Amino acid sequence: MENSTLLPSNQVLIFDVESEYGHFRKFNTTTSPLTYSIPTRPAIAGLIGAILGIEREVSAENFREGVTPVAELFTKEKASFAVQIINPTKKVNIGFNLLDTEKTASSFFNVKQRTQIEFELLKNPKFRIYVSLRDSILFSTLVEKVQLNQSHFTPYLGLSQFTASTKFIRIVNVSKSQSAEFQEVLTAVNLNNADADNPIEFDYTVNSGFKYTSDTMPIEVQANRIVTEYSEVIIETSGKPIKVKSDNIFYLEDIGNVIFL
Repeated sequence: MENSTLLPSNQVLIFDVESEYGHFRKFNTTTSPLTYSIPTRPAIAGLIGAILGIEREVSAENFREGVTPVAELFTKEKASFAVQIINPTKKVNIGFNLLDTEKTASSFFNVKQRTQIEFELLKNPKFRIYVSLRDSILFSTLVEKVQLNQSHFTPYLGLSQFTASTKFIRIVNVSKSQSAEFQEVLTAVNLNNADADNPIEFDYTVNSGFKYTSDTMPIEVQANRIVTEYSEVIIETSGKPIKVKSDNIFYLEDIGNVIFL
């Protein structure tokens, strides 16, 4: 287990995000893209960047003067994100007609060949996002925009056609849990932040309804899109809490326990 760290701030913003569909492409899929069950940490950073109006690169590794890349603005030292499943995970396969750009054309409008690729999508995804930021001005701006249901750029869940809506829930104070026992956690669990020997107490009772899954997910990425940290993340796909033993559990007042990605 990694060394326990404090959060960037003692306050956490909570908001919900949902869409008709979502797709967070797994890094190890090619011709038939599969999706993670939750947005990855870099995807959450991108979502928050869209709400705040942080510009993306104008070309590969080329940013406008004065623009701080989202990847640098929301490093693990400056920002903490956690994600909770609200709507149980449902995945569907849908075919997309993609332009075949292997053959040169003077314009995309002149491309005649198309390739149909089947994408795995999340159906009616809804997540609860927990955000802690070191920069108090940035945090206040984010809170204001979410409260007013405003966004500088259109937020979406993974692909730009899957536009998303957000809903402010509340701002809460956070404190670090001192218990050494298993505790129920509302969010997805980054196993790097859990006990190395015995991190999860799984419920295998026949009628419990628990559905566990795990994925190796990108946790931190540089501005040049090189991933610097991966981790195995445990998810309960129906949204039930997971019993976790960890030194990195945080208690949110009147909400419950979370672990940040």
